[in-house]
Amino acid sequence: MQDYVSADGVRAILLLVLAVGQAFVAYWPEIRKWDHTISGRSAALDTLVVPFGPFFAIWLIIFGSCIVFAIWHALPENLDDPYLRSVGWLAAALFAGNIAWEAYVPRYGFKWPSVFLIILELALAVALLAKLQSFVTQLYGIAYWLGAAPLYFFAGWLSVAVFASLSSTLVLCRAPLDPRQTRFAVPLIAAACLVVTTLSVWTTSWVYASSAFWGLAGIVVGAWIKKRPATSIAAAAASTASLATALVVT
Repeated sequence: MQDYVSADGVRAILLLVLAVGQAFVAYWPEIRKWDHTISGRSAALDTLVVPFGPFFAIWLIIFGSCIVFAIWHALPENLDDPYLRSVGWLAAALFAGNIAWEAYVPRYGFKWPSVFLIILELALAVALLAKLQSFVTQLYGIAYWLGAAPLYFFAGWLSVAVFASLSSTLVLCRAPLDPRQTRFAVPLIAAACLVVTTLSVWTTSWVYASSAFWGLAGIVVGAWIKKRPATSIAAAAASTASLATALVVT
């Protein structure tokens, strides 16, 4: 236990608590059968930029991989690892930001503070990607899969989720740019594809790309289920072009 009576130990323990906390806070409204949950509020707004419901099962993988990352980070032999020291506090901030977003949305809905929180999450994720890029050549084998891949995967989904959250807020706030209409939804989807393509090219990580394109595929399917083929076709075309670019460089 002496190893944990240090700044490294405090960081590792905090990270583990926050990693578990993400899953707990996300599912607490459903466990307690609250009137409002994140998925319920999202479905009620019916925006064309939100992925089809079953695609949100990816959160199970995200939460699980974040917990695995935190456990790896907290092993005594890893406490003073230069890479984990570099990303530890940023990862903790990302997990804390996600907890704040998960706590806010069920209570207050998709309002502008929720957009601020998820944009903050994406900014922290991009900062983590920058750290990962500086260490990526030193990470291989289990150190990569447990210490880096979970962060890439989380960042990929966030790259799409930020636009889904924005679209829900625009609907709730009755903004003139209504993403329930194809002409306003398609530019948001195109912007998501641009972000995903840019970060895929920068990171050359297929782990990042896989979760990002899962989100984009969910938008395509969601638009088709809602009988909006024009949106679905446009989203599929943009996603395919983005994927093709990503595959060339990853």
